[in-house]
Amino acid sequence: MNKQQIQAGLRAIFPLCVGAFPFSFIVGAISITAGMSVTQSTLWSFTVFAGSSQMVALGLVQSSASIVVIMFTTFIINLRHMLYSASMSEHMKSYPFHVRMLMSYGLTDEVYAATINEMKQEGESRHWFYLAAMGGFWVNWVVADFLGALIGSSFPEIANYGLDFAMVAAFIAIVIPQVKSRECIVAAIVATFTGVLLAELPYSLGLVIAAVVGVYAGYRMDLSTEQAELEAMQNDLLTQERGVA
Repeated sequence: MNKQQIQAGLRAIFPLCVGAFPFSFIVGAISITAGMSVTQSTLWSFTVFAGSSQMVALGLVQSSASIVVIMFTTFIINLRHMLYSASMSEHMKSYPFHVRMLMSYGLTDEVYAATINEMKQEGESRHWFYLAAMGGFWVNWVVADFLGALIGSSFPEIANYGLDFAMVAAFIAIVIPQVKSRECIVAAIVATFTGVLLAELPYSLGLVIAAVVGVYAGYRMDLSTEQAELEAMQNDLLTQERGVA
């Protein structure tokens, strides 16, 4: 166990914990109005650990949707985590299977944003950074849900208070500094505009489509950059050969 890495992981995730607390609090409060008990709500966040899909699922439960519809919808919403997994897999492959399973359980939007740069670094103990960030965020999420389920339902229309924007603001503050390369900038811009255009799609499908389109745009830009670099190298070689001749 690496104490320094654990402390660093907790520091990295702390701003997002502050932002996520009111969102999870709201989820807990709404779950009570949807018919759950405090225990059920807490155990739900304990196992599911996915804010957007929990919120959508609650809306579907309140609208009396079938379990099949709820499962399919939350599956579609969480497909974006496959992109996170693909990005992280190269940096996790050296760890034992049980460690990778635990790490995959906590690979949320916030944990990914707070840990991806550290995971790219060399070092055998960097998984402690990830596990500390993941654990800190998970505890924060479950505690906030419990408190929301316990006392949040006492506040009428709590979902309309706008408290969940704190998580959005914190997430933006973490992500924006990481968007540096041309490929990332293109992916972010394309995903943003696509998300805005498709915002009216039901069940947050616009978010999933925007993520896929953004990734594809970044991928195409990366290919274009590699092709330009290859052509430049070929031109340099031709110039050198002509100079020798």
